[in-house]
Amino acid sequence: METKRNWKAWLTIGLAVLSVMQLLPTFVSGLPDMYTAVFDKTIGYGLDLKGGLELRYTIDYKKAIGDNTFRLRDSLLDRLGEASAKGAGKDWSTLAEADKAAIEKRFTLTRTAFNAMEVKFANKGDQALLTREVVDQIDRRFELRGGDGVANLFMPDKAVNELRNEIVEQTLSTIRKRVDAFGLVEPDVRRSGEGDIDLQLPGLSERQMRMVRERIGQAAQLTFRMHLQGKQVFDDQQAALEQYKKDNPAKTKTLVLVPNAGGAFLQADQKSELLGFVKGVKVPDDVQIGYELVEDKDPITGAVKTKSWRTWTLTSRADLSGDNLTRSAIGYGDRGEPVVNLEFDARGGRIFGDLTEKNVGNQMAIMLDDDVASAPVIKERIGGGRCQITLGRGTNPGQMMDEAKSLVTVLNNGAYKAPVIKLHDIEVGPSLGRDAVRGGLTSMAVGVLLVVGFMIAYYRQGGMIANVALVLNLLLQLACLVAFNAALTLPGMAGLTLTTAMAVDANILIFERIREELRLGRTVRNALDLGYNRAFWTIFDSHITSGMAGAVLMFYSSGPIYGFAVTLLIGIGTSMFTSIVGTRVIYDWLLSKGKLQELSV
Repeated sequence: METKRNWKAWLTIGLAVLSVMQLLPTFVSGLPDMYTAVFDKTIGYGLDLKGGLELRYTIDYKKAIGDNTFRLRDSLLDRLGEASAKGAGKDWSTLAEADKAAIEKRFTLTRTAFNAMEVKFANKGDQALLTREVVDQIDRRFELRGGDGVANLFMPDKAVNELRNEIVEQTLSTIRKRVDAFGLVEPDVRRSGEGDIDLQLPGLSERQMRMVRERIGQAAQLTFRMHLQGKQVFDDQQAALEQYKKDNPAKTKTLVLVPNAGGAFLQADQKSELLGFVKGVKVPDDVQIGYELVEDKDPITGAVKTKSWRTWTLTSRADLSGDNLTRSAIGYGDRGEPVVNLEFDARGGRIFGDLTEKNVGNQMAIMLDDDVASAPVIKERIGGGRCQITLGRGTNPGQMMDEAKSLVTVLNNGAYKAPVIKLHDIEVGPSLGRDAVRGGLTSMAVGVLLVVGFMIAYYRQGGMIANVALVLNLLLQLACLVAFNAALTLPGMAGLTLTTAMAVDANILIFERIREELRLGRTVRNALDLGYNRAFWTIFDSHITSGMAGAVLMFYSSGPIYGFAVTLLIGIGTSMFTSIVGTRVIYDWLLSKGKLQELSV
């Protein structure tokens, strides 16, 4: 029994000390570098407390799907021409342009809706050329319905919903990456409804607000650029890097220069570390710096062990872009390994053939904005408008398949180019934030003082012990907010006050149960044991029901309500611990020292 109680005491003391150490950087400046290297986070304030920028965008997924339907039209016309020429014993690729045009006139393809297309056949016999197999080769999400000389292709509602979610999630991911690149404290970027995205960015300056608006308003660009081997952009930057790290220790914790035969590159755990240094480097006009997230995965399980960002030295001119990509899909190579098949339009096919012929042995970076999604090695000239990317980051089939799926998602979604439309743009001034902080702190202080006074006046010694646990509860809640990098908002302050009241209520239940046991003539030790044991399930039930409500609010809300739910859930856990474990540890310590001859509750 004593061992169990000692374990609880050491746990409580350890959590209290850790909480104080976690909170020190928030309230004390000038701490040693060795200390801040471990505890480098401070309490972040939300938009309503600190001021900043609130944005909402909507994704025009119908236009994206409509553009995809147009690409289906071009690919389908090409396939019908191939099938028609093959039926006549001819090779489509060797036909003259005039002959190809004559064949294509036999097919009229019209988009009738954003997710539907009508195909009319001048010769009814040609309708047999459009089979389910032909449609599946292009996009298996479309259904095929035939008529008399007319065929209809349409994407059903289920597929539309799946594609809409895919487009919105990809756009959400892109916006998050762009926001993260600014290195902002606690940006809140989340999906709202079917196709909207909300952003809350606290603590922004006027310059940062302008940059955020410009950055997020840009459409994601898919480009293909060649690696400039031997281009020494960073090779002579070691001294400058050391000076930059010395001047900015907090922003360059993992930034290093990696020598390489093809040209040195920078590497860091966070993309913002790379961006900060690259801004001060003179990059030649014919060079663009790309950034790739490199994942070190377990070869057996495929689990990501480490992540880091690296730079690529690439051509500034993009000879090929997502405008020329009509289709990408997962396939399999000669040895059964996963590959990615790409299909370009006629112009893109010619450009890609010339580009690969001139760069055999070099790496081609496939980029979304300034991020490198993949950098395969070109082994030979690739003509005909179709190519195959071999995945080369690992030998594990599962890992290669994950990479292939990820790459196909980037390529397809980049090609959709779903428009991002701003719905509202609100600036919250810092003066309003200061008033909110002052009012919130005042209300919290008044509420806590009233509770502390009541507990001492009514429960005397027990009230003093409960108040000690109350202070520990607040320390744990604030430390959890810092550790999880969660911002404190005005509704979050309300959540802190509410869970403080819940912690007091739990102590009241325990004290009343102890009183009942004392009236029955129990000893001090027995009264404590029975009081805590019999109050436990009542406290547990009330906290669980509150926790369920908080979980629902957190998963199905955004903005202020989300902030309230986060602090509520954290507070429920800490109040359970401090009221049941924290106060009991104090009582056990007093009993062990012989200072508790009678209970004052």
